[in-house]
Amino acid sequence: MRRFFLIIALVLGIISPKVVASQNLAPTVVKAQSAYSSQIGIVYERVNGQALTINAFLPPHSDKPLPAMMYIHGGWWSGGTPGTSIDQIPAYRELIRRHIAVFSVVYRLGASGGFPDCIRDCRNAVRFVRKNAAKFNIDPSRIGCMGASAGGHLSLMLAMVPENFNDGGPTPELGGISARVCNAFSWVAVTDLLRHWNDGPSDIISSPGGKVLFRPVDIKIPNDSRPRYRVLFKGIAPDTDQHKAFYLRMSPISYVRMDVPPLLICDGEKDPIVPGLEGKQLYQRLRAVGADANYWMTVNGSHRYPSGAGFDQLLDKFLARTLKLGVAQ
Repeated sequence: MRRFFLIIALVLGIISPKVVASQNLAPTVVKAQSAYSSQIGIVYERVNGQALTINAFLPPHSDKPLPAMMYIHGGWWSGGTPGTSIDQIPAYRELIRRHIAVFSVVYRLGASGGFPDCIRDCRNAVRFVRKNAAKFNIDPSRIGCMGASAGGHLSLMLAMVPENFNDGGPTPELGGISARVCNAFSWVAVTDLLRHWNDGPSDIISSPGGKVLFRPVDIKIPNDSRPRYRVLFKGIAPDTDQHKAFYLRMSPISYVRMDVPPLLICDGEKDPIVPGLEGKQLYQRLRAVGADANYWMTVNGSHRYPSGAGFDQLLDKFLARTLKLGVAQ
């Protein structure tokens, strides 16, 4: 009898799958997960002969279009891979419970990408999903985004830059389609690339002849940002006012205004990769102008997914409000 009432409570949304799992009813979660269908390797744009793809994870058929979240992976804008199954997506249990479609994005990395190319790719992925909303049975007005680290930065840029942001624009097939999103959930992200450069250690070495050289990335250094940014910015360092302005133009901190979409920004208190609570700085500036910004700091947290008592509830409320989820979901 107890099992029966727990299952009914799950169906009605009174309790979460995590609670049910703690009551030895994990198969209910597995069933919901397996009900999602997957479409892997959908080409959303071709750039310089390279096909860029998204992986779609779609809820069971619904009579009404469903909301969607674009997931952008991290990896210093130079590595990382998209999720190839729904359970590889952070917060997948919350997304499944709310019947939210998920699209995991492939974007150009490292020397083949950089700024602003990786931003352009992610914005074109949004345009593609919006163009094909009917095919995916999603609501084109309810597309949000989420991401960690580099993906968190890109998610914030998707939400905060203006429609006419100069990143190269849409590919011809996506022309005239908006890249806007209705929210962004970002964690452990760089929000000020110029500040992140300045927080990193020097990468300059000198040759015997006195010529200035630059060392490669040292993986033993947690925030070895400068060698990476030299690649991502195609050799440009923030050594002049013009170059500093370029770094800032690629930074969410430069697009603070009241009418940005709702944001959930999360820091790790002791993050060694993005030190100094950059998310908090952005949050405070957004709140100062009256923007819809929400903040979470994981106490003693590192460069990881947010955690702590109350976070799951905060995320659920954020998704429900910004994706306009109905009672049935």
